[in-house]
Order: sequence, then structure tokens, then C-alpha cells
Amino acid sequence: MEIFNISGLRLIFLSNNNLSGSLPPNMGSILPSLEELYLINLTNLVGTIPHSISNWNFSTSLIKFYANSCKIRGRIPAEVGNLSSLLDPDLSGNNLVGLIPRSIGNLENLQCSNLSNNKFTGFIRDNFCKLQRLGAIYFSQNKLSGSLPNCLGNVTSLREIHLDSNKLSSNIPSSLWNLKDLMVLDLSSNNMVGSLPPEIGNLKVVTQMDLSVNQFFDGIPREIGGLQNLAHLSLSHNKLQGSIPDSVSNMVGLEFLGFSHNNLSGTIPKSLEKLQILKYFNVSANKLYGKILTEGPFKNLSIQFFIYNEALCGSSRFSVPPCPTSSKHRANKIKVLVLLLSLGIALLFVPITFVFVWIRYRRDKRAPPQVESLSTVTREIISYYELIQATDGLSESNLIGFGSFGSVYKGVLRSGTAIAVKVFNLQLDASYKNFDTECEVLRSLCHRNLVKVITSCPNLDLRL
Repeated sequence: MEIFNISGLRLIFLSNNNLSGSLPPNMGSILPSLEELYLINLTNLVGTIPHSISNWNFSTSLIKFYANSCKIRGRIPAEVGNLSSLLDPDLSGNNLVGLIPRSIGNLENLQCSNLSNNKFTGFIRDNFCKLQRLGAIYFSQNKLSGSLPNCLGNVTSLREIHLDSNKLSSNIPSSLWNLKDLMVLDLSSNNMVGSLPPEIGNLKVVTQMDLSVNQFFDGIPREIGGLQNLAHLSLSHNKLQGSIPDSVSNMVGLEFLGFSHNNLSGTIPKSLEKLQILKYFNVSANKLYGKILTEGPFKNLSIQFFIYNEALCGSSRFSVPPCPTSSKHRANKIKVLVLLLSLGIALLFVPITFVFVWIRYRRDKRAPPQVESLSTVTREIISYYELIQATDGLSESNLIGFGSFGSVYKGVLRSGTAIAVKVFNLQLDASYKNFDTECEVLRSLCHRNLVKVITSCPNLDLRL
């Protein structure tokens, strides 16, 4: 092209034409004063980026270089690092291959880098972390792999990150949640893993977040509800589980909300009906149950946004079973609670009963019958009739002693325990008073020469 022989040119705009051919290899030498070069949508432009761009050195001022939607192929020459004045190069939509040059880290004035829709491979190097004026990264639709550099969160000037449709893996670097001025985060269609941390709530000004088609797991943090400027949120096609946080209803700016194809469970929070400007809501292919919302932004939604869930119910408009009435639901809830309570009691007392029986069995084998029977008696009340029967009706043949306040009889209980029964003389006034006193005293006494008092049995006729 003869136009490139005009050495004084400062701006070349050749976009949106049918021009063919390639860029002159000595382009950087013959146009030393060039400041802006626009080669947008020249679909017949072929060839490579000439290495002669190194002639645009620190003393020159190429500011803008747009060669997107062409057919430029090959690698970006390392000499691009000499273009210190370059602000926002756009080489998207070409056939560029290889690694993104490390020398790009020398472009200290770089504000935007658009290399989308090419065939770049390899890692995103940490040399980008030196670009403290970088506002946007467009590396979508390439073959970039590996993990994002953790130092990327130190580039506080970043406003937009577009890394969708690559082969990135590993977790999202924790430093990324420190970009408090970030407005767009698009990591969709990669192989990224890990859980979404509570720090996601730090991105207070973000308006678009697309993390769909990855391998993120665990729950959706409730702190996400603090992103009140967020208009587009897509977490679809991941492995997220747990319930939809009720805090999502605080995101009043939401227009697009995608949670489909995950493992989410629970009900759809009714508070989401407050999202008045919501236009898209998709929770299909999860494990949700309960009522499908019908008020607010949900009035005109299709059943397609709710299909393939566990047990969603609602009106006939959604072709799902009607939800059970509250009374029936409450009755079923009570039945379940009673069943669970009964099961819990059974699980508690069966082993206790087993242990008790086993202890009794062991004691029966090891302890003398009289001692065991006596220990059993101390825990029971012996009736008047059993005492009369045990002493053969207080017969004189069982009399073993008597005193001023009564007589003592020997006897044998049905259990085989030998006992002594003291019968107070009710004809003496003092016996009424002494009965309770003596029983109380003897209960508290412990001496080898005194018989232990087991129990007492007051009766209208006798006090035993």
C-alpha cells in the first residue's frame, strides 16, 4: 500500500473495507510518527504483525492500535513491549497463536488489552500484575490454561475481567475479591473449581458476574446478597448445593439470575418476589421443592425455568401438582415429629433397658440371694398384708422378743428375704410419737450390731 510511504502520517483509519494483503514488514520504520492505526474488520487482511514495530520506541507515541476481526496470524512479537505509549490495543478476532508475550508487562501505560477470540495458549503470566493502570482484560475465547495469578488482585485499577471460554483451572485467587472497584467478572466456560467464599460480598460495585459452566461446589454464600448493584448473575452449570440464600432478595438491581443445573435444594425464597425488575430467572435441573412463586416478576415466567426439580408444586399454569394445604401439611409435619420422637425414645430406652437387665443378671450370678433381695427391698414399699403373711399372722411361734413399746417377730418375704418386724403397742400413747421418731433415727444409723431399717408400714390397727 502506497499509503504507508507517507512518513508524516499520524492516524490511519482503514476499517470496514474489503482491502486485502498484509501489513508492510518495515511498517515501524516508514511511519515513525504514527499515533493511531485502525484496521478493524478487514476480513481479507492476512499476514503477521511485523517485528519492525520495535522502531516505535520510547521517543514515539503509538497510542492506539486496532486490528480486530481480521485474519492476522502467527505470534505477537516480543517487540510489542517497546510501545510504551500504547493505551488499548485490540487484536481480537484473529488467528494469533502461541503465548501472550511477557514483554506486555512493560507497557506501563496500558489501560485495556483485548486479545479475545484467538488461539493463544499457555498461562496468564504474573507480569500483568505490574500494569497498575490496566482497567480491562479481554482474553475470552482462547485456549489459556492453568490458574490465574494471585497477584492479579493487586491491580486495583481493574474494572473488567473477561476470561470466559478458556481452559482455566484451579480456584479463583483469594486476592481477586479485593478488587472493590471491579464491575465485570466473567469466568464462564472454564474448568475452575473450589467454593465461593464469603469475601465475594466485597465486590460492592460489580454489575455483571458470570461464573457459569465451571466446577464450583458447596453453597452460595449469603454475603452475595450485599451486591446490590449486580444486574447479571449466572452460576448455572456448576455443582453448587444447599439452599438459595434469602439474602438474594436484597439484590434489587437484578435483571438476570441463573441458578440452573446445580444441586440446589430447599424452597425458592418467597422474598425474591421483591425483585421487581427481574426479567430472567432459571432454577431448572436442581433439587428444589415447595411452591413456585407467582407474584411480582414471576407472573409471566415459563415452566421451562423450573423443570427437572425434585418436588416443586403450584398452579396448573406450570403443569405441576398443586401444593398441599397448610392444615394437611401441618398434620403431616406433626405426624413426622411424633414418629421421630417415638423413634428417638425407643433408641434411647432400649439400650438402657438392655444394660439394666444385663447388670441385674450379673448381680444375680455373683451376689448371695439374701443380699440381692435386700437391696431390692430397699427400693420398694412392702405392704401390710405381705408383712402379716411373712410373719404367719404375727404368730407367737415367730415372736423373737418384746419390750415396753412393742414386740418383734421374725418373717420371710415372698422373695426369700429374712426380716424382723417390730410391732408397736398402740395402747400406749407414747408409741404414736415414738413410731415416727424411731423409724427416722434407725434409718440414719449404720452400725454392725444394729439391724438396718428397711421400711415402715403404718396401719389403722398396727404400726410395723
